Amino acid sequence: MAFLTRYFSRLSQYKTLLALAVPVALQTAIFSSKSTVDMLMLGTLSELDIAAIGLAAKAQMIISFFIIGLSIGGGQIAAQCFGIKSKDGERKLHNTVFITLILSVVVSLFFFLILFFAPNLLMALGTQSADIISKGSDYLQIIALSLFCFAYASSIACGLRAMHQPGIATKVSFIGVTLNLGLNWVFIFGHLGMPAMGIKGAALGTLLSALIECVILYFYLKSKNHLLTHFPASLLKQLTWRDFKLVTKLSATAAINSVVWAAGLFAFHAILGYSDPNLLVALSVLAPIEALAMSLLIGLATAGSVLVGNIVGANQHEKLPTAIRQHLVLSVGVGVISAALLMALKSLVLSMFFHNDLPSAAEQLTTGLYDIMAASLIVKSLSMMLIVGILRAGGDARFCLITDVLAQWVFLLPCAYWLTHVLHVDPIYLFGLVLLEEGIKVLICFWRLNSNRWVRNLAESMN
Repeated sequence: MAFLTRYFSRLSQYKTLLALAVPVALQTAIFSSKSTVDMLMLGTLSELDIAAIGLAAKAQMIISFFIIGLSIGGGQIAAQCFGIKSKDGERKLHNTVFITLILSVVVSLFFFLILFFAPNLLMALGTQSADIISKGSDYLQIIALSLFCFAYASSIACGLRAMHQPGIATKVSFIGVTLNLGLNWVFIFGHLGMPAMGIKGAALGTLLSALIECVILYFYLKSKNHLLTHFPASLLKQLTWRDFKLVTKLSATAAINSVVWAAGLFAFHAILGYSDPNLLVALSVLAPIEALAMSLLIGLATAGSVLVGNIVGANQHEKLPTAIRQHLVLSVGVGVISAALLMALKSLVLSMFFHNDLPSAAEQLTTGLYDIMAASLIVKSLSMMLIVGILRAGGDARFCLITDVLAQWVFLLPCAYWLTHVLHVDPIYLFGLVLLEEGIKVLICFWRLNSNRWVRNLAESMN
């Protein structure tokens, strides 16, 4: 009887994890698909457009990850507040989301100024091609305004996840990507009486869909009289400096962590692709495929972070070992399945980007790198859950930042530069460095997990 009780308890916990993970995964996939949709549509025009939007999307990704990082930091405190299960916990959660929203909007303004007035400086970091810089700059300048929409949607979405209501933001995101697809069709190719705008049309479609998505999310929550609708100006006066400092510290650490990781990925691709346009095309094709493939892994890690945060906030530390074990097992299992599925669909996936009967040099290179990218999902599933779903959720954001810096900036990037520019090693072997980098992170994180020094109840520090 005791065995059955434990079995059904574990089954219930897996269901809870998946119930949170699936909507988050869908939302992540939808977010990733926006750049993929742009790339697929522009891919019917030229490989130059693929390279331009691929590089521009990486710059956009770094900014997006900074804003997401702010929301993640606030969401971790919000999840701990939700674990308190009281009116006081609800008040703390509301205040946390409001502070996170303020931080996200301020940061969005800073990046808006860069994208709108100096997009060419970002593009020049990744290529020497004047045509790619020009096309990518046009894209970044137009989508600059969408950063404010992203700041609002990201902050609210993290609050909803902390409250175990991720489906709301997912549904709205689905509407947004559908609009993005339709508007891209109109503006890129010039349908319904509109002129064909190419890469500028892709940017315009992205901007308009983001604006509409943001409006829909606000009015939906307002119609439900949801807690996360009401952020009156008077609330700003009630916030204490202590609360603001606590949320800012964790959010800034998580944001820096996110942007350091994203910038490292950008730098890694720049090192490999700077001297070879074919390699740049290959990396531009693989990036959105990998992002979509990892969406479920990110969803699981995010769901795990909510549940771990709830447990820490409720001071039920005795439940952590079982929860952690279940999260890691499920995440690795999904990683294996994702890698196998990606390999099975290899020909179909690559045929969506390359349409020539005779394979080009870029297509041949992409085919070789694809296998390594698929295999890396297995190791990434483990490191993602350890860093995002467990350690960071327990309040150990600073250690997670240090781990990413060591693995990526101390090991991966110097090795990549040395092997590329000094030894001129084949890029297929260089791409395999990612497996070693993820392995290093896994070892460091397991050491930290066993130390039992990563649990910090931040909700208790809120006023």
